Amino acid sequence: MQLTRQADYAARAVVYLAVHPHANIREIAREQHVPYEYLAKILQKLAEAGITSSQRGVGGGIALARPAAEISLLEVIEAVEGPVALNRCFIRPNECPREGFCSIHRELAQIQGSIRQQLADVDFASLARSEAEQGAD
Repeated sequence: MQLTRQADYAARAVVYLAVHPHANIREIAREQHVPYEYLAKILQKLAEAGITSSQRGVGGGIALARPAAEISLLEVIEAVEGPVALNRCFIRPNECPREGFCSIHRELAQIQGSIRQQLADVDFASLARSEAEQGAD
């Protein structure tokens, strides 16, 4: 399993907003080395998921819609990529005729649960603190 560039950029943008509570898209794109147009689309997905909010006009910009401590890495990844799933049978249940007795399915389900829980346990307040401690924006 490998996260897409989109998920990486989304997480970087949310960390940036956790450190800098109010920013504009150009600033985030420049500081995080993300193409502006691509970041704008990512931020739109994050806004649809209730992670970020935007305000147009003078003094407008992008901000987190909720406190960083209430936003998990899992939530950000799933906002831009959809459900974290190790196999297609987890995305479309009951599609595989072996699902009820497949030993691989049972093991992957357990592993997937662990991965999802670990991602859910990582919040953006702690990521922002770590980022600030390392002196990077």
